[in-house]
Amino acid sequence: MRQMLLFLLTFLIPASTLQADGFPVSVSHQFGETIVPAEPQSIVSVGYHEQDFLYALGIAPTGVHEWFGGYPYATWPWAETARRALSAEPDVQRGFEIDIEWVLAQAPDLIVATFAPMDARTYGILTQIAPVVGPPKGFPAWGAPWEEELRLIGKATGRGAEAETVIAELDAKIRATAEAYPELDGLRGTAAHFAGGQIIGYRPADGANRLLARLGLKTPPEFEELAGPGGNFSVSLERADLFDLDAVLWLVDAPARKQIEALPSYQALRLAREGRSVWADRLMTGAMSFQSPLSIPWALDRLGPALSAAADGNPASSAAPGVETSGL
Repeated sequence: MRQMLLFLLTFLIPASTLQADGFPVSVSHQFGETIVPAEPQSIVSVGYHEQDFLYALGIAPTGVHEWFGGYPYATWPWAETARRALSAEPDVQRGFEIDIEWVLAQAPDLIVATFAPMDARTYGILTQIAPVVGPPKGFPAWGAPWEEELRLIGKATGRGAEAETVIAELDAKIRATAEAYPELDGLRGTAAHFAGGQIIGYRPADGANRLLARLGLKTPPEFEELAGPGGNFSVSLERADLFDLDAVLWLVDAPARKQIEALPSYQALRLAREGRSVWADRLMTGAMSFQSPLSIPWALDRLGPALSAAADGNPASSAAPGVETSGL
């Protein structure tokens, strides 16, 4: 924990040193062009993870949208230090869809929605309240890299230079982690979930899979063909063979893990026999889902050793805290 906190403090931008870029600014996103006339003073995040991006830029949002986790202020542990440093105590909207009345009540002068359940109609309604920053353009739904989200938010808030600093710092940490575990380079691997009695796979451009690829583990290209508009696909447990790879990061809870491990078709896989599954705990599942400038560095310290232990094919290998490897 101490190491993680020290890393955060090296690249979180102190609010007292921030100098806003010139306004007005124009930002391009999936839904068009947005003009931000002046430096925002009241920012509401209606997406699922954008509070982390704002905190990383030294900005305290006035309202945030809870995704999952149930933490105070919808802030997971990896972002709590940044939130407290800013004395941020945002109002929280819960529920899957964007609550328009809630947004209106926050009286925002900027709405951040780079990773939000927002269609063109909802976007149009929100623009009647305040300028809206939608998802980065040129990417599939839920598929924009975190770097592009941060750049977009940085430009809209006058923190463009600060965004590039955060990106450079985190990119260096990702590269250092990959260099520390060269045995992962060129292997096949992916992140997976389990819901409704089916295994959920993700396209290579999914945030978690993109991070795994930076560490050397490439998702099979056929997953792109299997993925639907939402970027994922579902298969029955009998098709567990699709996931018989060099390493798989399972983002599942304990009951789901038991169900998967008890499946004869899973037990027959090299993945199971050689202990190549990595079982994420609740925090790791959250961090890999958020894929934010604050969750990624927290996850990296645990991912490297866990993936290395899984990829060595030895079921007796131990993993890092927060993740487990296991064989039969």
